[in-house]
Amino acid sequence: MNQVSSRQVVLMGFCYVFSATLVTWPGQILRSAKQDAWVGVPLCSLGVLMVLWLTDRALARNPGKDLLTLFVEKFGWLGKAVLLLYVLFSLVIMAKDVRLGVDFVSVVFLPVTPAVVVGALIVATCVFMVRGGIEVIARMTELYLPVFLLFSLFCGALLIPDLSWQYLQPFFEYGMQRPVIGVWYALNAIGSITILPLLFSHERFSFRQACISLAFSSLFLEFVLVICQLNLGSLLAGHLMYPAYEAVREVRVTDFLDRFDILIVGIWLPTIVIKIALNLYFIIACMRQVIPQLQAAQVAPSLGALALVVSLWLFHTSTEVVAVDDLWPAVVMALWLGIPALGAIVAALLTPKPRARQPKPQRAP
Repeated sequence: MNQVSSRQVVLMGFCYVFSATLVTWPGQILRSAKQDAWVGVPLCSLGVLMVLWLTDRALARNPGKDLLTLFVEKFGWLGKAVLLLYVLFSLVIMAKDVRLGVDFVSVVFLPVTPAVVVGALIVATCVFMVRGGIEVIARMTELYLPVFLLFSLFCGALLIPDLSWQYLQPFFEYGMQRPVIGVWYALNAIGSITILPLLFSHERFSFRQACISLAFSSLFLEFVLVICQLNLGSLLAGHLMYPAYEAVREVRVTDFLDRFDILIVGIWLPTIVIKIALNLYFIIACMRQVIPQLQAAQVAPSLGALALVVSLWLFHTSTEVVAVDDLWPAVVMALWLGIPALGAIVAALLTPKPRARQPKPQRAP
């Protein structure tokens, strides 16, 4: 069974947006946009919402089909070439996430364990999830995500007495320059939500579900960003590799639970594994559109091993991932936003509107 509910699709989109983002993204956006970083998330969300609306119109005219299927049906060999481009694109995203996850686990939990061992454990878990189908990934999301959200909100509430609201001032000190920079870095996270219409048809992912997933993702990113900014300040948080983790380390619940951050990180780890598994499933879905005979159980281990090798070869440390993320929003605009929006418009124009049913003529008495 590869059927998932609309609620699970919304949760997967939410998890895909924030899981790896929470590691280094707050420090990156605060370092560049300073006190105006919080403006970037809502402005970016409005632009992404337009793309989601366009994809929803295309999917509504083609019931039972996702955007990947429409690319192949409407554009032929050009659509297949785009899907192969998505395979390379998603492989790099997987490599980035694996590198971030490996380094974060090494810093917090296992400083002596070799990186290849930690990465192999993460990738092996993802492979087993993908071999079980999208339903396994959806159920894992439904299991871990609500728990993580509850603990995160609890953490934020405990940090309220230590927040310094003057870190948000002065507003718009340099006009709209820094808010635009904030939008640039917010694209890196929020733009990835368009993976949902690429994978799911209109029956599972309508515009209503898109709005819910985008709203919750944006609010949670804004919540984490503001907590880091008001707790650490934009100058300090911008020079930290893991500002959200450093903010959580300030929480002291009791004398017996002085390392509350370990509990939070332990609950967060499954979410980044879910994102990597969803990326792996997306790669296989793109490949199956080009090669229909492909079986996920056969290629998942090879693709997982390839992603691990690429992550260790392409990125030696997490700092190299952060350096790539400075230019990565340009790729996000092209592949996560531009191609889905343009493809949805053309697919909607090439698909005739469904005719309304004519009322049956009534028989004369």
